[in-house]
Amino acid sequence: MKKPNIVMIVADQWRADSISYTGNETTYTPNIDGLVEEGVGFSNAFCQLPVCVPSRSSFLTGWYPHTKGFRTMHHLMGEEDPNLLKTLKKEGYHVYWGGRNDFLRADADIAKYCSTRDNQYAEFFKNIKKGNNEAEQPDTFDYSHYVGAKEDYPKLDWEQINNAIEFIQDEKYENEPFCVYLALSLPHPPYQVEQKWLDKINKDELPNPVRLTEEEWKEKPSILRGIRENQKLYNWSDEQLKEMKHVYYAMGSELDSYIGELVDTLKEKNVYDDTLFIFFSDHGDYTGDYEIAEKNQNTFEDMLTNVPLVIKPAKGMPVKHRVTEALVELIDIQATILDMAGIQPDYTHFGKSLKSVLEGNNEHREVVFSEGGRLEGEDHCMDAGHDPSNEYWARTIEQTKMPQHTKAMMIRDYSYKYIYRLYEKDEFYVLNEDPTEKCNKIDDERYASIIQSFKEKMLKHFFETGDIVPQRYDKRT
Repeated sequence: MKKPNIVMIVADQWRADSISYTGNETTYTPNIDGLVEEGVGFSNAFCQLPVCVPSRSSFLTGWYPHTKGFRTMHHLMGEEDPNLLKTLKKEGYHVYWGGRNDFLRADADIAKYCSTRDNQYAEFFKNIKKGNNEAEQPDTFDYSHYVGAKEDYPKLDWEQINNAIEFIQDEKYENEPFCVYLALSLPHPPYQVEQKWLDKINKDELPNPVRLTEEEWKEKPSILRGIRENQKLYNWSDEQLKEMKHVYYAMGSELDSYIGELVDTLKEKNVYDDTLFIFFSDHGDYTGDYEIAEKNQNTFEDMLTNVPLVIKPAKGMPVKHRVTEALVELIDIQATILDMAGIQPDYTHFGKSLKSVLEGNNEHREVVFSEGGRLEGEDHCMDAGHDPSNEYWARTIEQTKMPQHTKAMMIRDYSYKYIYRLYEKDEFYVLNEDPTEKCNKIDDERYASIIQSFKEKMLKHFFETGDIVPQRYDKRT
């Protein structure tokens, strides 16, 4: 069987409700919408941890963050760990890896993971770190990450896409099937974008920010309360918070345009039909909702955990074009790619192929999971060390505290969400009545039996996925 070409584009921090195909008519993403028309869009795809490094480590291994402890920003994968890119290269793919790392240790041999490596971000982040070290602490600091309209800023995503376009145009993959893996940065903050992309969004149709009452805030996790207090976006008006979302939507339009140029190149080179094209995001973003910017590591509102996912199969693969509400997890992407490429991995993973969903089945998982946080005493698991002059201080300072940075896990079905929090009060939300998760119903006795059933499912989940045994027999003396 001829293996399909594969294009995997990973956006950074794009929430599912901020893209057109999920029903948001304010956003402008025509190229991603076009992929949905030729494939399947998923409205209920969920990440396994709502910050980048552990999320990427999860979907590239097919393991949950707890399986081997990939649940922090500073503990990355080594050569001994399975990885989708490494598997594809071993199976004869020319793997083109463009963009960010955020999953692999510095001492790993890159040649085992890809045939071509293009990293336009390396020098950029090196300069940022140098600048942070030399910065003087200001008297006040804006932790909103908001910039607004700006014409002059690094277009690193465009450089990455453009280099991938040149790779395809020049046929540098020769006669091998290719996998283009692009780990991009949009729409990750800072919230800044050129005016031409802002003009694509009708600001009069932007949704109002989600704001909680004082009573509702009392039932939310302490880490969220701390971040909100540190960022002080509660001083912003609704219009100011909507402008943040305006810029965020426009950043998505910018990335959508770049994706369109890559799609056009695949068509011009007559390889589009033979290509399995997958677009998704590693996690979401608060974007001013809850009067919070950016993300958090151990809270699980849909705005953080529900992400876009679009799969356009290669020709010959059965597909029913639509947007499906099937519950899926990002670890299912690896399983789907291996299934469609006819590859049997030599390691245990927990993803479930989406092939039957692409063919028309709308049932996939009964529940989905996401997790984060740390144990008391696990100081090495904090994303800490920032002083108040650092833009991330407002969030990361809370990770130095307990119960704020408690280990926690979410389980969710179509109607309810339960969050077990090790060192503080649990959470429970009735999603049909409260889609923005403002009202914690954990103490409502009407839902006691549902909460108990979720706890039992969570126990079964940990039992099934708590470890992996290498698929080898070791010699012993």
